[in-house]
Amino acid sequence: MTTENRRLKELLAENEEMRLRLEEAEETLRAIRSGEVDTLVVPGPEREHLDSQGVIVGASKIARDISERKNAVSELKESEERYRRISQQFNALLDNLPDGIAQIAPDFGVIWASRSMKELVRGNGADSEGSCCYQAFWDMRAPCVPCPVARSFKSGKIEEGNIKLPDERLLELRAVPISDESGKVESVIEVIRDITEHRKLEAQLRHAQKMESIGTLAGGIAHDFNNIITAIVGFGYITLMKMGQDDPLRQNIEHMLEGADRAAQLTKDILIFSRKQVSEKRPVDLNEIVGKVEKFLARVIGEDISCILVLQNVPIFVYADTYQLEQVLMNLATNARDAMVGGGNLTISIEPIEIEKDFITVHGYGKPGCYALVTISDTGDGMNEETREKIFEPFFTTKGVGKGTGLGLALVYGIIKQHDGYINVYSEPGAGTTFRIYLPLIPAEISAVEIGQEEEILARGTETILLAEDDESVRGLISTVLNQHGYTVIEAVNGADAVNKFMENREAIQLFVSDLIMPKMNGNEAYEEMRLWRPGMKAIFASGYAPDFIRQKLSFESGVTLISKPISPHLLLKKVRTVLDEGEGQDRRLSPLHA
Repeated sequence: MTTENRRLKELLAENEEMRLRLEEAEETLRAIRSGEVDTLVVPGPEREHLDSQGVIVGASKIARDISERKNAVSELKESEERYRRISQQFNALLDNLPDGIAQIAPDFGVIWASRSMKELVRGNGADSEGSCCYQAFWDMRAPCVPCPVARSFKSGKIEEGNIKLPDERLLELRAVPISDESGKVESVIEVIRDITEHRKLEAQLRHAQKMESIGTLAGGIAHDFNNIITAIVGFGYITLMKMGQDDPLRQNIEHMLEGADRAAQLTKDILIFSRKQVSEKRPVDLNEIVGKVEKFLARVIGEDISCILVLQNVPIFVYADTYQLEQVLMNLATNARDAMVGGGNLTISIEPIEIEKDFITVHGYGKPGCYALVTISDTGDGMNEETREKIFEPFFTTKGVGKGTGLGLALVYGIIKQHDGYINVYSEPGAGTTFRIYLPLIPAEISAVEIGQEEEILARGTETILLAEDDESVRGLISTVLNQHGYTVIEAVNGADAVNKFMENREAIQLFVSDLIMPKMNGNEAYEEMRLWRPGMKAIFASGYAPDFIRQKLSFESGVTLISKPISPHLLLKKVRTVLDEGEGQDRRLSPLHA
């Protein structure tokens, strides 16, 4: 074989070996990229690994640690997975928040919006990304004025505002700026909240607070005012009893007593409206109450107004004070009469209904259950929204001076609330007015309790009565009335004085008549002292304070009778005789209160 051929064969062998090494290198690179190996072996420089004949006799091995890169790749994958999960959770949170949230660009374009935002402002969940916010959300051709988003872009601060939708919903808008490192506002996050129900509740709270403030005032003046009226009525009554039927001055006394009675009723009305007057509730049929009031309505509303009743064929029982419900109907009828100057129709209807969750959601009040709905409608002038919102406020009236106290509808409101009911009103100018009253129904099998009229007997007596009263005029009145009807009266100016008088005459005293709230020692404390010596001691307490105030201040552990001032002489005499005629030591507790 020639030298040239031998050299050619050697070169071919070397090329084959190089090809194999290259394939091995490529396989190693592939393994490295896939993470299968951590090292790389490549041929060394030819000058250092070739013999004199040019044959490769060795190879250099180069190793590189790529574990950090593998760890980085792994951490990157974990980070991407965490980001994906957080993103899903964040989007789910935004979409399910009741508040609408959107990111707005400087040109008012919607970068993104939560599902709540789309449903809140448009109600259909339509896609809004890329559109102008005022077009996508409000169907407007230009930004609203004033626009919280625009103000936030300009000021770089949080801006707020409200917007009222055509469907009467009230929305609260809040714009929060997002700034870059230089402080330039890049975008604004807009948060929208439906505050319609919140504002309704605020209005109801303010109304309740007004009611409570007037009630507190009424309770504070009731005691002194009722003492004054008691003296006027009492002495007027005594004077009238001594006058002959043909006495020319008799009419003056009668007019005085009528005025005093109206003053006493005004105090009671204020206490009723403020929910501080105790109701004498019992099961009653609304059909009977409305039917009874109808004959009085004709005299109230006049002949030019037709009264239409729509009653039920079956009893509609509620637990109520008959007198107070009659007051409600009379007051509403009077207001209807004033609204129908040229005549019209007054319609009163009764029907059973059931209040459900949907009703409560729409109206913002009520408890689920069965109710009696009493609807009072007129065809009068109606009223605007501003007036409608104020009609239940105390002393608010649209009538002229001297034509109304402004307590009529406030009294109606107080009575209905005291009966655990609800009342609303719908009215528009020129379209009449409709009041709807909801009273809790009681089972139909419960019959109304008939309360017979007590026979008025002013019986005389011979017993000895201990009287404690810090008001001199009232004390003198009660003492005079009792003395004139045969009783012996021992007077005391307060509770402590009453205890002393009792200790001096305890064998003779058969009844303790006392004002409840007095200085030094109240009537109940004095009574408890007396009961240590006479366990079966009988007592009658009188007070001009509201009953709830009495219950807060005093704790009654024994049987007594409580009567409210102003006290008429005949009522006082009846109560005295009733208590004295009862068995010795009978327990007649304050709950329920005896009137």
